[in-house]
Amino acid sequence: MKFLLFIVFTCVTSHVAAKTVTINSGRVSLSGVYLAPNKPIGPAVLLLHGCNRLAKQQTPSYERTMKMASLLQEMGFGVLMLDVLGPKGKRQGCVGRTNKKSIGLRANDAQIAIAWLKARNEVDASKIAVIGWAEGASTVLSLMNRSNPGVKSAVAFYPNCRLFLGLKNYRVAAPTLLLIGEEGETAAAEYCRELGLKSGQDLFHKVSYSDAEHDFASADIAPIKKSSNSSGAKAVSQSNSAAAQDAWRRSFKWISRWFDPERSIQGIPPSNLP
Repeated sequence: MKFLLFIVFTCVTSHVAAKTVTINSGRVSLSGVYLAPNKPIGPAVLLLHGCNRLAKQQTPSYERTMKMASLLQEMGFGVLMLDVLGPKGKRQGCVGRTNKKSIGLRANDAQIAIAWLKARNEVDASKIAVIGWAEGASTVLSLMNRSNPGVKSAVAFYPNCRLFLGLKNYRVAAPTLLLIGEEGETAAAEYCRELGLKSGQDLFHKVSYSDAEHDFASADIAPIKKSSNSSGAKAVSQSNSAAAQDAWRRSFKWISRWFDPERSIQGIPPSNLP
């Protein structure tokens, strides 16, 4: 596996050196792939995929995660990609029905991974960000609702915002960018809009794309064209290249801007409500 992943990353960009890692914390054992910053010390990003296993190749989710990691490293970031279906002790992975409990367990894993990043000599512990897709994005929202998630900024691609609407209060502890398609059914945009209103925070920032569906951010990797199946019904297109490109650009800009001391904030982002 280690040799295979190294070949994959080498094909993406020649200077990348990826390695599989195991992160142990008590009875929990996490696995993932790590790329160190391409300089003596630099910021780092934790990537949280959806329900497809990180090591499952030839899928849009896999290719998207690998491409994001490569581009981030070229920008000077270290990258840790956590594999949710790796060995996890007694934890449950991304299986069965997604609910707040399972998302909470993934958020616990994310905090363990963040602590691991902070302990590395080549990582600037004050400059950690997190990016997630689908269930990984829901994990980001759960993580950011904690008092001290350990990250400076976050990006969530099409999370299930409905999971958090039942909370009495929802606040993000650091600037969080939410990206979602208006036509998506799995993670309906209206729920995310409602969650943003519940938060009332300027730095819980939502960007929606009117003609994009769920998982639109894989469009530039593996576009899915509308076609007819054997029953004559049209298959649903999940891709939107324009939305994907805009979302990726916003993501890179968002996570970088909060590492600037002059623009950074401390504590919980202020509310825009009275």
